[in-house]
Amino acid sequence: MPPDSATPPASSPASSPQPGQLVGERYRLEQRLSQGGQGSLWRARDQLAGEGPVALRQLGPDIDQEAAVARWNRLQGVLHPQVPRLGSPVRQDGDLWLVREWQIGRTFQELVEVRGERQMVFGAGEVLLLLRQLLPVLAVLHGQDLVHGDLCPANLLRRDSDGLPVLLDFGLVAGGVVATPGFAPAERSERSEPLPWMDLHALGVTALVLLSGDPPARLLDPVSLSWRWPAALAGEPDLQRELQRLLQRQPDQRFRSAGQALAAFQAVPMPDSTGPVPRADRTVMLVPPPAPPDPSPAAAAASAAAAAAIPAAPPELPPLRSPVPPVTAMSRAEAREEAAEGGIWPVVIALVLSAVVGTALGWWWLSRGKQPPPSTPDAALQLPSSLPPSEVDQRQQLLNRLRAMQVDRAWFLKLVDASLLAQFPERGGRLPSDALEDAPLRRIWNELAEEWLARVEQLPIELRRRLGNYSNADWERRQRTLVNQGISPEVLRQLVSGSAQNLLPGRSGASIPAEPFRQLWYAAAEQILATVQIEAIQAQPGQTQVVSAAVDAGGARLFPVRLSPGNRLVLGVNGSPLMQMSVFAADGSLLEPKGALRVVSLPAQAKSPVQLLVTNDGVAPAMITLSLRADPPAAVPVPDPPQPVAPDQPSQPQPQDPIRRPAPGADADRPGDPDTPPEPLPPLPN
Repeated sequence: MPPDSATPPASSPASSPQPGQLVGERYRLEQRLSQGGQGSLWRARDQLAGEGPVALRQLGPDIDQEAAVARWNRLQGVLHPQVPRLGSPVRQDGDLWLVREWQIGRTFQELVEVRGERQMVFGAGEVLLLLRQLLPVLAVLHGQDLVHGDLCPANLLRRDSDGLPVLLDFGLVAGGVVATPGFAPAERSERSEPLPWMDLHALGVTALVLLSGDPPARLLDPVSLSWRWPAALAGEPDLQRELQRLLQRQPDQRFRSAGQALAAFQAVPMPDSTGPVPRADRTVMLVPPPAPPDPSPAAAAASAAAAAAIPAAPPELPPLRSPVPPVTAMSRAEAREEAAEGGIWPVVIALVLSAVVGTALGWWWLSRGKQPPPSTPDAALQLPSSLPPSEVDQRQQLLNRLRAMQVDRAWFLKLVDASLLAQFPERGGRLPSDALEDAPLRRIWNELAEEWLARVEQLPIELRRRLGNYSNADWERRQRTLVNQGISPEVLRQLVSGSAQNLLPGRSGASIPAEPFRQLWYAAAEQILATVQIEAIQAQPGQTQVVSAAVDAGGARLFPVRLSPGNRLVLGVNGSPLMQMSVFAADGSLLEPKGALRVVSLPAQAKSPVQLLVTNDGVAPAMITLSLRADPPAAVPVPDPPQPVAPDQPSQPQPQDPIRRPAPGADADRPGDPDTPPEPLPPLPN
């Protein structure tokens, strides 16, 4: 989790704890992340939760601690997966420590800065998706008479595990007016407590910042108080109209609630692309700055002659190379040529030839590597001169990003090509050419490339480097290691397929996809199986066993439960509401679908082990308590032998008793009765 956004300094600093200090006899401080108007923010380790990371905010005695505790207690009642879970406040040495779960990801402010370095901004589709994901959280807050109070990109975090935005650091914890300048409306400074519509206003400003890459001060006209609309909204009038309502300060023109705003943005059509886009106002230096003019008549005459003799370049030819440094001295060959010709023409011709050759060599160098000849999919980056300059620039940015991310270019191009051809099967495998009629297809190709880059960027660098080089042998080797520990191949494939949903959205089932998508499936397998923990359990018949274990954030834990053939099994799992469980038979068939932690009773199992899979979708490690019992197979009743009937006495039909009564002293609910359900497990410890 990155440090807090910049806030005004506190009026009087709190005490100065040091790393390693224990707070509340539970949390060991590791690193101070920030200091501001809401106190100091620390990263710490929870000694009672498997050394899991937590965030601690230190508030000094100068802050109204009673009011802060009252607000904190109200925030603890907000149960939403996009709001961090809050712990109990801790008082120590006159300071108040507020505990919340650790968040793994990057703030949207950091994402804006990283993309700005690449001359990229958030696209309209990305921002619309963000609004649809955040407005339900605000609706929950406002429904409980709570507001965030300091909504801005620095207080929004994109969670690595699922890509959802998470609200950080509410602006009312420390009391007073704590808001990032530029995001709150002018009325915010006139009130000590914000109102729900001010959160919506801040959300609208956040959207403009993401779309433009500029801070609020550059987007708001200080005289007219009108907002400058980013160029990305030029083709999205519906989205711009609803953003205008978010920024309206007139009560009769703005949204009445977050729920109403959510309904409006859900009705806005989703743009074709949901990935980042180039900045509309970027300026890239492509040629060196002109040299100061020489006022001499001879130089003016030479310049006029050169301009008249050299034909102008066709407008569709894009500039493809980096700035050429100013020529300070001629080479020996150039000097000899100038001496032989007695003029400037050889120098001009040499510069033109060097530009052409340098451009060709530069593009050959960028496109070299493992890619096949231009007839392969890598031809998508063989930029013909007939492409518009904007497309050439966009492809150059793509090359730079692939090189910075250390992703194999040949594999990535095949990935984008395969995605495009899957959307347009009627083309029969034909990729778009540089012709004018294929311009819409080239635009879709670029958008797909941005979307795949955003997904690949989620992987750690060591996995990104291997994309394009994974083989089935890697997967088989990893699979054999885990199968030897009691996990069936079917369970492993389902576990990996669930983890691969972030990289390969829309896929269902546990089958391994075809190339080039298979490389992402292999990468997801490496990522999840490197962290999965396996703990085998031997179930004892008739005995209840209790096991406690920790599950890492975004990780999984597998419990192969071995039991005697024919035994029934009762399982109960207790833990965080952000954790889920599923149960598989020994052959990998699904016994209990994925769902919340619960108690399940399984029928008699012919083989073992039964495989219990527990996954943690939260952003912090969590503990589970597993209770299990194996019940022996039901006894098969032996029928009584038939009684002989005397020949001189006719047999009389016996009345049928519809209710089976146990014999005196017998236990009607004994476990051996096949019609009796298994006994419930004892209550799980909290």
